[in-house]
Amino acid sequence: MNLLQSLRRYGQSVWLDEYERSWVISGQLQHSIDEDGLRGVQSNFQSLQTAIQGQEYDRDFTTLAQQGMSRTARSDYDYLIVRDLQLAADLLKQTHVQTQGRDGYIQVDLPPDALFEVETAIAAAQKIWQSVGWSNLMLRIPATQIMLPVIEQLIRERISVNATLVFSPNVYEQIFDGYLRGLERLMQQGELVSDVVCFTTFPIGRLDAMIDPLIANLESSFSLMQAKLLYQHYRNLYQSDRWRSLPDGANSLRLVWDCTGIPPQAAWQYLQTLAVPETVMMLSPSTLEMYREVSLLPTSLIDAGSGEQSLMRESQMEISLNQLVEQFVNEEITRSLNAFYQLLDAIEHRGIR
Repeated sequence: MNLLQSLRRYGQSVWLDEYERSWVISGQLQHSIDEDGLRGVQSNFQSLQTAIQGQEYDRDFTTLAQQGMSRTARSDYDYLIVRDLQLAADLLKQTHVQTQGRDGYIQVDLPPDALFEVETAIAAAQKIWQSVGWSNLMLRIPATQIMLPVIEQLIRERISVNATLVFSPNVYEQIFDGYLRGLERLMQQGELVSDVVCFTTFPIGRLDAMIDPLIANLESSFSLMQAKLLYQHYRNLYQSDRWRSLPDGANSLRLVWDCTGIPPQAAWQYLQTLAVPETVMMLSPSTLEMYREVSLLPTSLIDAGSGEQSLMRESQMEISLNQLVEQFVNEEITRSLNAFYQLLDAIEHRGIR
């Protein structure tokens, strides 16, 4: 039994980051779905930029050149990403059907330059959703205060969303409330809600990289302490009367543990601790390869302690977690924006001559 199979045995799904076209061409994606039970993939700007410098997209650029239309790097990006997403969605469709919409997703970030205004973000989400045309597409949107209304609106439009950069139970609960409002609005309109989904992503490892240097003698990973809080909060919210009032078949707001920021050699503790039911583990290909043939024996994430209290107890400094997280979220959005512009530069260099 390998890593993916053992995680599935414990009720957890595994999604893989860094998807690009060669995974389809080589048969790698189909093999991982069929043999390992991979249940989702994620595209990112850096992996697409690297792939564009190879040969996988030669036919696409030839097709674009032959169309004789006015082109920009942005319009070429729209064409390439839609095709990539459609190919992955096609291969993952059977998983999507078999899991009744709980898995089988291809994820993509909204263009980060659309994340500063509500109307712009909604329009960008609607455009890519309609262009791809597959129900197992999922749009990644950071859970900033500006984007919370966007996430709620997309839920009302039955567009699948992964709210990213969620670091605290408070933010998770805000997304949960917006998700419930979206479902309740659909119910008021007499519509079913069993095919509406929303996920939330906690970037494990990236939080440690930000917090750990500020803390002396911390006995455990701070991000794992926060993960315990989030998971306990997740379990408690689904005991509420408001959730119980929803019809059977409503999908929970599942947690995605994003472990892509953890070096593979340091990932084992996280894999063991975060292997809990009804959650998703997002891995990088290098981490998966390092532990592929390992059968996992999980530890427990159930007993929740207070991550923030532990932080303040262990630290000799006055640290505001909220301020640090806000700074980190802003840095992540800036990093994503820079990666997107570098991707557009690569497309212009490669395809627009």
